[in-house]
Formats: sequence, structure tokens, C-alpha cells
Amino acid sequence: MEIKIDLGTLKRSNLTPNQLVLLYLMYYKNFDDIAAIFSKKDAIEIRNTLLDSDYVLSQQTTFRDTILSNRHVEKLFNIRADQINFWEFYSKYPIKVGSRILRASGDSAQVAQKHEKKYLARVRTKEAHETAVNALEAFVAKQKQAGKLEFLPNMETVMNNSMWEQWEVFIQESGTEQQDWNTDAI
Repeated sequence: MEIKIDLGTLKRSNLTPNQLVLLYLMYYKNFDDIAAIFSKKDAIEIRNTLLDSDYVLSQQTTFRDTILSNRHVEKLFNIRADQINFWEFYSKYPIKVGSRILRASGDSAQVAQKHEKKYLARVRTKEAHETAVNALEAFVAKQKQAGKLEFLPNMETVMNNSMWEQWEVFIQESGTEQQDWNTDAI
């Protein structure tokens, strides 16, 4: 994932680069990237510095449940409210299981860009996108729980067959509740 930081935006918004990156990743719910970039303690401290800003409305018991002002964050990053973030979907799928590569590791790979076009041609609304993300997460969690990650289909197969539509049944089975970061993961 590539995040471009505009110095003019930093000056106008009175934010630090870390605050800007954290807001961006929180908006798109890229918690794996947050964990990879910041320690849990640092991410919480940065979030807490934003509590008196227009961007973070409230601090919740779990980091993932922090309430953002979507209107202000979308204005900050010039995001259209109807924009679908394919990378939110893509990053929820494992890159590799064992020696099998399931998807591209970065957004600059040609195959990843091809997958993005296929996804955006099929998923046209924010609601459909959210359902697809939840279905994919639920399916991967179910496979992981059953010890069957090695049977995950390649992303090309997922995209060609819109498999997230078949996986919607797993949303209710696994529940969509996410747990807060565990301290070992960071």
C-alpha cells in the first residue's frame, strides 16, 4: 500500500506525519498495517493525541472500535464517500500459505491491479464492499479455525468466481466481531 503525504495537508491540518498515516489506516481499517508500522502503545498514544481534534470522536475500550469522524477524515484525504477501497478487501486474504502464493503482496503488481479491476467491476456499492470484506474475513477465519488454510483458493479463482458471494453464509456463523490486538501480535 502506498500513502502519499502532502506537506500542504500536514500544515493545513496541523497534524504530524504519524497522525496522518494512522488516521488513513484507521479509516480503511488496515489494522495489520498499523500493527506492522506502529507498536500497540505508540498507535494508542498517537490516537489519543487526536482525541481533541475533529478526526477522532471518541476513544473506545478497543483500538479497533475508535470512532472517527468520517466526514472530516474523508475531507482531509479527499475521499469520496462512495469510494470502494479494494485494498481493504485484498489485504484480508493471506499472501501465502506454506509454499503456495495466493495473491500479490503489493498493490503495484500487475496481477493485483488486474484483481482490483475485476473486483470493482463486480462490487459497485459501499454496502456490497463491506459485505464482501466481512464474508472474506469470516471464510478465512473459519478455514484457519478448522486448520484448513492450505485449501484456500488462489485469489485469481476468488476473483473469477466472485467467491465472496458464496462466503456470505460464514458471516453469521463466525460473527463479525473482531478482537482487539493481542499484545503478542505487535
